[in-house]
Amino acid sequence: MKSRCTKIVGILLSAIIFWGCPTGSRKDENEITRKPEIVLRIASMNLDNYHKRIEQRTLTALAKVLKHEQVDVFAVQGISRYPGVASRIDFIDELSRITEWRNAFGEMMNVSGHQTGNAVFSSYPILSFQNQPFDHLKKGWFDASLQATIDAGVRSLAIVSVHLPSQAAAEEETRCLRLITALIPDEKTQTTVITGNLPASEAIRVSSLLTEVRQSESHSSTIPRIWYSANLSFQLLSSHTVETEFGKLVIAQFGLFQQK
Repeated sequence: MKSRCTKIVGILLSAIIFWGCPTGSRKDENEITRKPEIVLRIASMNLDNYHKRIEQRTLTALAKVLKHEQVDVFAVQGISRYPGVASRIDFIDELSRITEWRNAFGEMMNVSGHQTGNAVFSSYPILSFQNQPFDHLKKGWFDASLQATIDAGVRSLAIVSVHLPSQAAAEEETRCLRLITALIPDEKTQTTVITGNLPASEAIRVSSLLTEVRQSESHSSTIPRIWYSANLSFQLLSSHTVETEFGKLVIAQFGLFQQK
């Protein structure tokens, strides 16, 4: 009986000491945990394998998915459109009308009224945009990247929607990415997100000083990769994919933190 009482007293004393004296680990956890100023959801989709005629219902369904997923910025690659053809529903104009988003479009090719290109849609203001064709790197290339600067409140973001040449060798992909990153201003004032059919090469990505959003499922060329400039003020919170009639939609959720 005496030994049992001694044990109980010992447990109580340990509890008093533990709760009465805060440990260093508890303090560290409080210091590390920060709430972002803004949570930004960036989505990306490649339309290379979508060969059907665009219909109103499919765009309406896509807009519902984007709203349900609370997407703020949407980058699309490989868009086909027929400007001026009344019988064709325009992907850019109609999706912007339904979502009430701003948009920027960068042309890759225009043949007999059939136009292809990349786009960035944003619920935030688009401050500027610039298209970077790759046709001067090699004859017969009709690919490009579109960079849009978004005003996200806490800071501006460079969102780059990229469509690289499908048959490009590693050194050619590196040249394309150098052209893309050359357009991006100083990282001290702007954060960068690049998305599209980016190369699987770890060496090419690392040379660009960017981090990849890793996908849990097996990757294919039609599922866009997302690279971003990770720093204390811009951090990945989560990512996932959603199936749509147009193909896989990749969504990455980022936290924008106040710069110190």
